[in-house]
Amino acid sequence: MGFGWCFAHSESAHSAVTALGWKNQGMPAYVTELPIRKELDAAHAAAMAEWSAPGTWWTGAQRLAIVDEVRRARDAEPLAPWQVPSSVERVVSDEYELPSPVVEVVWRLTNHPGTLTADWYESILARGIDALAYVEVVSIVAQVNCVDRFADALGLERMAMPEAQDGEPSGEVPADAEVRLHWVPTRDIKGPNVWLALSGVPDELAARSRLSATQYVDGSAVFADVVSDRFSLQRVQMELVAARTSKLNECFY
Repeated sequence: MGFGWCFAHSESAHSAVTALGWKNQGMPAYVTELPIRKELDAAHAAAMAEWSAPGTWWTGAQRLAIVDEVRRARDAEPLAPWQVPSSVERVVSDEYELPSPVVEVVWRLTNHPGTLTADWYESILARGIDALAYVEVVSIVAQVNCVDRFADALGLERMAMPEAQDGEPSGEVPADAEVRLHWVPTRDIKGPNVWLALSGVPDELAARSRLSATQYVDGSAVFADVVSDRFSLQRVQMELVAARTSKLNECFY
């Protein structure tokens, strides 16, 4: 299964961040003279706040550890897909918050997403990682790579990580989540595969949707409105950039 971004509606994680409060809420994500849209800056800051809060399967501290591990994987000397990060001296910290299979997932998704296989996925589950917990990791890794690569491309400092928020994961499992045509459990909803990818963890679908609505278009407009201008670009220009970017990233969706 190719894990892409997907759309759904859920506000619980976003509301939890707002209810708990975040000491940096309202602060700009980036300090720069570049004309970054306010709503884009705010969306990235909100994403970081959500990463610091408990999710469905991982605590706030663990979710921030995933963020940190994505950055470590991005900045490290390249490893072959089959190399286990923890087997290479000084590549992975001895004090990380995450189970070693999760660290391997983060590195593989960040640096070699095109090499994933069903056997590899099953090997991760066999080492004690729940399938829906894996889905949440996929979501965070994808979001962090998206946000950090934006900063890297513009020569900006990546967002600083806040302190983790207290609380326990909700453990919510949708009643209709089951393995159908994909590796992971998905919900019985209509839409293309890219919409289904995170459907087993509704809060992650919602987080992805909020980020996409600011950076691209709202989910309801993906197929409904293909002619209107969006920010400073026409929709057709956006799709040209998106298609070219997908090709260069070997995203064969």
